[in-house]
Amino acid sequence: MKHQIRKTVGSVVASDTQSSVAALDLAVVSQSRMCASVMEAAGDSKMPIGATQKLLEAMTSGLQGLAVSRADMVTAVRELRRIQADSSLVEEYFGCPGGPETHLQSAETAQLAPQT
Repeated sequence: MKHQIRKTVGSVVASDTQSSVAALDLAVVSQSRMCASVMEAAGDSKMPIGATQKLLEAMTSGLQGLAVSRADMVTAVRELRRIQADSSLVEEYFGCPGGPETHLQSAETAQLAPQT
């Protein structure tokens, strides 16, 4: 039996999914940049290795958590596609969440935009 899902509902779920994936990817990029800038600042300040070790561990732990969340999102997207395949929306194409390159381009464009 096919699930009866209205197209407008499918569109909302697809849009929210794409936004969630983009947010996760941008969080990974931001956390990575933060880690790099902190390490560069520590090097520039000639800080001893022990002064930043706990900070580095905390930042990389946060990055690992984001990677786990992203893996969970991949699983969720697969489940959404499985449900769609067994629904009245089987023939609909809502697009798929873009990869990091899509989100990085969006983030770079946003950073380059003039501030008002």
